[in-house]
Amino acid sequence: MRSFGLLGPLDVVLDGCRVHVPAGKRRVVLAALLLRPGQVVGVDELAELAGGSRHALQTTVGRLREALPGLVHTKPGGYLLDVRPDEVDIHLFDRLAPRAALELWRGRPFADIGSDALERDHVPALTEKYLTALEARIEADLAAGEHDRLVPELRSLTRQHPARERLWAQLVVALHRCDRQTEALQAYDDIRRRLAEELGLDPGRDLQEAHRQVLTADNRPKSRNDLPGDIADFAGRAEDLDEILAAVPSGCVAITAIDGMAGIGKTTLAVRAAHRLAGRFPDAQLFVDLHSHTDGVEPRTPADALLTLLTALGVPAEDIPDDLDARAARWRAEMAHRRALVVLDNAGSAAQVRPLLPGTGLVLVTSRRRLVDLDAAHTVSLDVLSEEDALALLASIVRRDGEDCREVVRLCGYLPLAVRIVGARWRTRPAWSARDLVRRLTEQRLTELTAGERSVAGAFALSYRQLTAEQQRLFRRLGLHTGEDFDAHLAAAIVGSTRAEAERLLDELLDVHLVQQKENGRYRFHDLLAEHAKASVEPGERDEAITRILDFYLRGAEDSARKIAPGRPKFHSAVTSELVDPPVFASPVEALAWQGAERSNLKAAVYLAAYEGHYRHAWQLPSHLAHYLWLSGSGRERVEVQSVALAAAHALGDLKARAEALRGLGSAYMDDGNPKAEEHLREAIDLTRQIGDLRGEASAMGLLGMIARERRDYDRSMEHFERGLVLMRQADAPTGVANALHNIGINHAELGRTEQALSYMREAAAIVEERGDVRELAVTLHNIAHVHVDSFEDDECLACMRLSLAAYRECGDKRGEALALADFARWRYEMGHLAVAGEQAREVARLCREYTNLPDDEAVLAAMNDVRDHVGQMTLYVALSLDALTGGRPAESIGYLRRFQRLGKVRRWWSDERVFQQFAAAYLELGDRETALRYAQQAVEAAERGHQPRTLAFARQTLARAKAPAPPA
Repeated sequence: MRSFGLLGPLDVVLDGCRVHVPAGKRRVVLAALLLRPGQVVGVDELAELAGGSRHALQTTVGRLREALPGLVHTKPGGYLLDVRPDEVDIHLFDRLAPRAALELWRGRPFADIGSDALERDHVPALTEKYLTALEARIEADLAAGEHDRLVPELRSLTRQHPARERLWAQLVVALHRCDRQTEALQAYDDIRRRLAEELGLDPGRDLQEAHRQVLTADNRPKSRNDLPGDIADFAGRAEDLDEILAAVPSGCVAITAIDGMAGIGKTTLAVRAAHRLAGRFPDAQLFVDLHSHTDGVEPRTPADALLTLLTALGVPAEDIPDDLDARAARWRAEMAHRRALVVLDNAGSAAQVRPLLPGTGLVLVTSRRRLVDLDAAHTVSLDVLSEEDALALLASIVRRDGEDCREVVRLCGYLPLAVRIVGARWRTRPAWSARDLVRRLTEQRLTELTAGERSVAGAFALSYRQLTAEQQRLFRRLGLHTGEDFDAHLAAAIVGSTRAEAERLLDELLDVHLVQQKENGRYRFHDLLAEHAKASVEPGERDEAITRILDFYLRGAEDSARKIAPGRPKFHSAVTSELVDPPVFASPVEALAWQGAERSNLKAAVYLAAYEGHYRHAWQLPSHLAHYLWLSGSGRERVEVQSVALAAAHALGDLKARAEALRGLGSAYMDDGNPKAEEHLREAIDLTRQIGDLRGEASAMGLLGMIARERRDYDRSMEHFERGLVLMRQADAPTGVANALHNIGINHAELGRTEQALSYMREAAAIVEERGDVRELAVTLHNIAHVHVDSFEDDECLACMRLSLAAYRECGDKRGEALALADFARWRYEMGHLAVAGEQAREVARLCREYTNLPDDEAVLAAMNDVRDHVGQMTLYVALSLDALTGGRPAESIGYLRRFQRLGKVRRWWSDERVFQQFAAAYLELGDRETALRYAQQAVEAAERGHQPRTLAFARQTLARAKAPAPPA
């Protein structure tokens, strides 16, 4: 856990421990960086704030880095603090509800920073935000009837801020509600005189309204309260409730529209808010159910609702006009002098609500539909409960707790209606354990979520019946989609429409809360709605819909894979349906982005195809996903989907499919370090020979060559690669030819044959460049640079590496770029460019965070371990170790190297000599010359065995340093 506090004395917490930053320039620089987290702050600006030169600033930053390891980064033109805005109280304050925000305030901001400039530029604005939040919290407390408790606080606040009108208005209201009218009028008179004498101003609207409430207190009409009772087992919704209570101005009609899916708790929240606000609207609290979503009941017309409302206010039936406009006018007239609130529950549209709006007071509207066309509405869209709130709701209904209850509320989808039904059933069945309930919910969830007349399925069914025929068709067919989310392209494919038509339908479903949208363009179902949609599928449309889903993902996988790897082999597609508007990929970057966005859906489609007996889809999808999953380092997923592909190919009895699936699984096993790889590849070769598939045989041969190379069996490896080269030429497969040439070149390089290595690799580069395969060109240039660095040809190495990195960026392969840049950083280090090496090592870590979309290095390493991306883990360990070594943190560097070594036992990737050499350098920095000498000797021995002249020379230099007498202390 990390947090940084400026709203009071400086407070820094890293990994749950409070960190002391000494007073002086370090605190000033830290505060300036915290004001712009994740952004570059200029050197001159920081130097001026710290009151010193650029050189002094470097010293200050260096000391700050000691206190905050790994967080302060040097960037062109300045420095950057690698923290998120939500980790800094000053930025988090703006994102929280008033009550939660005020808890962050610990005193005067920048209290112990020691910077007049920072206090001058930021404290006034922060104080204004604080007071605004404080006033909003007091408003909510007044609405909750806590006026007695507020009077002392408001007395103190008006003394501290004597010109703050809203605080005075709140004091007047609080005194009035305590029946202290004389004091309320005196408080109003005090602020009125102060405003007139000191500022020449009259009281503002809030003060005038508070004064009017006091003066008219004895002239109120008889109060009317039609609200349903507030429930005792209300749980959660604290922020939503605060938002509603704080959004109530004075002197005009205030409209808050609460929307959400069926069963989300809209009415419960509206009633709770109305009870909390009753004290502010003492003349009437009215409730009308508009029945727009009540099974078996016709929605109420506005005229009928107005009749009910006017009758509730005591208007005789004979005095109520028949005409809708006249009836609405009478309603507004009756409400004009009342402080009243109205709850309009279960609304179907803005048109149903508009005639019911009074000219003053508060209106709370609930609806399953987003009332986007209801003017001046403050909207609160409800989501499901948090896990903790759902558990609290369950516990308030039935006295049960424990870890199994978490699974119960998860199976309820955290939907309040579902939790209430489960709680009610469980309360009347005390013999059931939580595990019993989990089993029942797992087996037949919607059936179990029924109690008496209440059922989740019934609530959903009503929403479904109110859809148009085309909306219903899309809704139920989407229920057959087994992935996490979907876009308009899939929706178009599933109903055979254009993307624009599907997007319109999705937005309509979104407005009635039958789909959700977590990010722009991506839609998803609530778990229970997905089950309901699937259960609504009509006879005869299921097979067609599933085929359309599978065709969509297979077509997208084919087209994107062709962009990512242009030279990949082709086979007859299993796609049979016509896709009106499939996604189009203009570049490898777009293709990679699509497979990344659809990754979980593509995997789900593989399993759906296998389960439904669409075996051709089931083996072809993994084949088209293989390259992306390899690029992203997803070793675990590759093994999983290729295993499904092999089972599907066996079920088909198709030798071509079996050979392809065996080769794919063998490749996945090879990258995962599984010894079964060779067995699968040899079986694939046997099958390709039976059916005369030269390219398939050559591809499997190449993979056997890579396995032999990892064992350092170069003779066997070369034999496989050269046989593969012959077959690829016979098959007229240029990309395959280039791949074989490239691998032969790598073998020559590892054997120290520089000229042969460059010859083969350059021929491979020419082929892939001609065919526009940018990603393969990047890899080939990377390895050519490797040959140059070992030949002490630094200029050629740097030139090739820059071209390689540019090619990785062009094709959007961030992981490949990170792997290459890790090598580049290491070579820079061996060339003596220590600062550049450190910068590049930090860039490797940044790229790893970016392509995994995770916030910190440890999270990235954990995720890589989870998907079995051992190469990615090794890359990041090397980079972090090198960053620490060049940054003067040798102990940290050693820690990363040890973690790297443990992974090195899984798979040989980075040469031993470089690891030993880096150990030696780190121990030298620590002053442990004996250990450094041992590692330096190991580095020299390994470099001699591995034909690595550059690394050998560097290792010998380190060995000489380790043998040299220690400098005098």
